[in-house]
Amino acid sequence: MQQLSVSNLVRYLKYKIDNDRNLQNLNVIGEISNLSLSVSGHLYFCLKDDQSSIDCVMFQNNVSKLGFRPKNGDKVIIKASASIYETQGRLQLYVTSIRLDGIGDLYQKYEELRIKLEKEGKFDPAHKIALEKYYPERIAVLTGDDSAAMSDIRRAFSRRWPLCQVDYYPVLVQGEKAAGDIIEKLNTVDPLAYDAIILARGGGSFEDLFCFNDEQLVNVIYDLKTFIVTGIGHEQDYSLADLAADLRAATPTAAVELITPHIDDVNEMLNDYEYELRKHMTSRMDREYLRYDFLMERFIAYRHHYEQLALKIDHSIDSIRTHLFHQITHHEDNIRSLTDSMRFKVNFKLNNEQLHLKRLNTLLEAYSSSNVLKRGYTLVIQNEHPVKRLKDLKKQEFTVRFSDGEISAKERGSDA
Repeated sequence: MQQLSVSNLVRYLKYKIDNDRNLQNLNVIGEISNLSLSVSGHLYFCLKDDQSSIDCVMFQNNVSKLGFRPKNGDKVIIKASASIYETQGRLQLYVTSIRLDGIGDLYQKYEELRIKLEKEGKFDPAHKIALEKYYPERIAVLTGDDSAAMSDIRRAFSRRWPLCQVDYYPVLVQGEKAAGDIIEKLNTVDPLAYDAIILARGGGSFEDLFCFNDEQLVNVIYDLKTFIVTGIGHEQDYSLADLAADLRAATPTAAVELITPHIDDVNEMLNDYEYELRKHMTSRMDREYLRYDFLMERFIAYRHHYEQLALKIDHSIDSIRTHLFHQITHHEDNIRSLTDSMRFKVNFKLNNEQLHLKRLNTLLEAYSSSNVLKRGYTLVIQNEHPVKRLKDLKKQEFTVRFSDGEISAKERGSDA
């Protein structure tokens, strides 16, 4: 008989089970027990009934897709494949999905719609809006009228951030008309420029919360221009509205806590700021006082220097003014002396020229033609020119001018 090692045997059994189509894609009904969630996000539990139990593991990538948080005692229907965990040689089921038994078609509808909307990108983190204000001023709250959730939210705001204006819009949170009512209120609130919207409801069964899995509601949440945070049910409850919202809180109270600061923390921070500001101002004032004293000393020194300089300037100005006055006076005397000398020379020259002019006028008058004519001489003019010699006289008419008049004459010649 052939001998096998334990690892060979386990590996053979794993091979046989993994390749048995009857043991793949199983739907198994049972009750969850020994449930634990690892640090890495994997879910480990036992699935049992009245007679048997089997170990199960669900890896983190599938756990993240669950619409609820399983707990011990839940009756569930799992989809899984059987295999051998080689290290321990243990048969276990590798789970890909879990739905609560008894919900049946309702949960199946949820899963189908979740997958459809996920493919459409309705849950895409890149589309989600970030909360712009760390200290919100106006928030709209959509929750059941006079419900426990509304009371919890009121207390949370009063305790944490009473400075905020909170407007409550009561909505139906259960039943066939609930989704339509919530959609109507969201469309009313979105254009009103709130800093944030809270959509909240207290805990309930999967059926009670099913109105938050409405496809049209998810589409409206996706299209909102206002930041929205959901606080629906308890921590383990996940609705499609939670997945589409910009932020999901475990409870209505947690929704308030996620988007508001605590007034005590703000007061403490303001006190710290005030202390730091006062310390900074005191330090700055001390430095400025020292600088002021230093500048005043410098100012006094400069003022003394300025006064001395001003005296020197005044003295220099007086000296320059006196010097200029003497220079101007000296030049005025020189100019006056030169002016008198030039005036004397000009007058002397002018007198000489006047005497010379008189002598010339006397000679001119003595030799003028009129005076010559007065002495008995005559002047012969022909063709408007004086005739100086006889041979220049032409046999034409000419004029003989006397001192007291003139006559016209004509040379007669030798034959006359």
